[in-house]
Amino acid sequence: MPLSLTRRSVLAAGVGLPFLRITGAQATPAPAYRVGAFTVTPLRDGLFPLQPSMIPFADSAAGRALLERAGLPPEGPSPEPVNAFLIRRGGRHWLLDAGCGTVFGPGFDRVTAALAAEGVGPDQIDTVWLTHLHADHVGGLLTSEGRARYDRAELVVQEREAAFWSDEGARARAPAAMAVFFDTAQAVLAAYAGRVRRVSGGADLAPGVAFLPLPGHTPGHAGVLIEDGSERLLIWGDIFHSRLLQMPHPDWNVIWDADPAEAIATRRRILDRAAGEGLDVAGMHLAGRGRILRDGAGYIWEVRDRAGSDGAYR
Repeated sequence: MPLSLTRRSVLAAGVGLPFLRITGAQATPAPAYRVGAFTVTPLRDGLFPLQPSMIPFADSAAGRALLERAGLPPEGPSPEPVNAFLIRRGGRHWLLDAGCGTVFGPGFDRVTAALAAEGVGPDQIDTVWLTHLHADHVGGLLTSEGRARYDRAELVVQEREAAFWSDEGARARAPAAMAVFFDTAQAVLAAYAGRVRRVSGGADLAPGVAFLPLPGHTPGHAGVLIEDGSERLLIWGDIFHSRLLQMPHPDWNVIWDADPAEAIATRRRILDRAAGEGLDVAGMHLAGRGRILRDGAGYIWEVRDRAGSDGAYR
């Protein structure tokens, strides 16, 4: 599968992301909310300053105009959240993704502190559901010494995703700047050996919770759909990295989309579904929960819950 990351601009951006630094910013997530009997709590791992060059089509007059209209410097960056989610029902505690951990240096690794603020320790997490194996989603599964942080938890991941990041041929074909992603994914799979469940397609994760495959960003990228009675929430992983830049331009890919054409097709399909069905949506790089409205060739984000004044673009 071709990687958009081979382009020169991606290598210039560094991919290993010295970009993940916004010092002094308060990492305040949106408040917890209910989906039927489920309680969903966003956990803010940190903020990263997304440069327009990381969405190449945004490195343009159109992109600069969007940034300026939002009160941001026209050359960027836009502060974007990195989230995980705690999902609870009854006595069960599930974690959806785990943040960066220490992979990208200071300013991150706040998920366990956010869990502690909810009265939840790592040993209380039953299962970790993974949207994909990029380092800003799984780095937090490891301690700074590289050991498993969640001693009792089972990891659940799409088979295609685990296979891709375990494939030494794929690693050899990827640009050198992708090494941190392969290293982190492989370290996580090794640290949790014997506790990794690989599934395919729309696998049930718990009563009322199922994977929704959303390939393109990575081969096995997936969201999680939570349903209880008439209430539904789609946590869609990395469909967007910048609501500001990509919502009006859903064909603008990030440099980390493994298959750009598939990522665009998936993005448009799920946006149309969310708009048509009135789905509540949250994501790992969205500052709140909201709904999708069509707006010509693009879309609008109608916010229901938003974060506190932490500098994250809303």
